[in-house]
Amino acid sequence: MRQAAEDRARADLAMSIARAAIGASRAEVDGNVRSTRAVLARQVAMYLARELTHLSLQEIGAWFGGRDHTTVLFGVQKTEERMRQDPRLAQLLGRLRDRLGAP
Repeated sequence: MRQAAEDRARADLAMSIARAAIGASRAEVDGNVRSTRAVLARQVAMYLARELTHLSLQEIGAWFGGRDHTTVLFGVQKTEERMRQDPRLAQLLGRLRDRLGAP
């Protein structure tokens, strides 16, 4: 039970940090906004939540506005692909992971 609460808190922090770093609002990330900024912030936050917590894809999807687990999986995979292609994004994610206390 304690681990689940810590994971949810870390997922929330990941969302906040990703939003701030990319410049998106909570409403954009939680909602159905499809602007490049909102999508990037949402996918980066999902990636961080997946990497830094024990939450399932379904739990992460629920945390991010009731999204389906396949949406979360797509977001994680898309972020991994973007990191390979964009060194600036990879550096940003490294800094965000450091801020979140990633191992």
